[in-house]
Amino acid sequence: MEERPEHKDCAMSATSRVGLLARKLLPKQAKRFLLLYVLGGRGLKDHIRLRDSRVFLDDQLLPWIAKHYSRVLFVGTAPYSYQAENLFRRGSEHYTTIDSEPTAATWGAANHIMAPIQEIGRHRPGAHFDCIVFNGVFGFGIDDLESQRATVKVLHEALAPGGLLLVGWNTNLTPDLEGLGLFEPYFVHADGLPWPHRTCFALPETHVYDFYKKRLS
Repeated sequence: MEERPEHKDCAMSATSRVGLLARKLLPKQAKRFLLLYVLGGRGLKDHIRLRDSRVFLDDQLLPWIAKHYSRVLFVGTAPYSYQAENLFRRGSEHYTTIDSEPTAATWGAANHIMAPIQEIGRHRPGAHFDCIVFNGVFGFGIDDLESQRATVKVLHEALAPGGLLLVGWNTNLTPDLEGLGLFEPYFVHADGLPWPHRTCFALPETHVYDFYKKRLS
């Protein structure tokens, strides 16, 4: 049977249409509930949050960061990251998120910026943040070496002198950028933290956390 032309415009499933409508009309908390518990997003959330690297981030790193820093930028949002907002309660600037994907705003902070990280300078003045959490971005959209080099420079410009940069990356998705010298012009190892400069996990985990401080000069 010949396909009717209008069928091409009806390819979006009913579930997708409900999700799209929800993002437009519902309050953020209601959107999250619908996406997690009705449309099936909880499976991904639980899968990611059970990883050792994620447990370490949620249970140790983020509570410590919330206590010691007052203007924190999270790069990227997802169903498994939105709970971080419960830790950051010291004013509107305590917790800011940025993501270029419009649908990611559902999982972002009240103080959310819809833009790629490369454009943070259009939305906040230089050296505005005293901590940046840059986790799971290299290898997930910023993949080539020149783009990564340019992004490191942007992070340096957005961070206050002496500010903390947390970089989470996967050894199977991106090369060791520190070994390639991408951080050296802008950052030094962050000493005096409760954890070593580089924190790794037992295989099959490939995730690594690196801690840097912005150079003072």
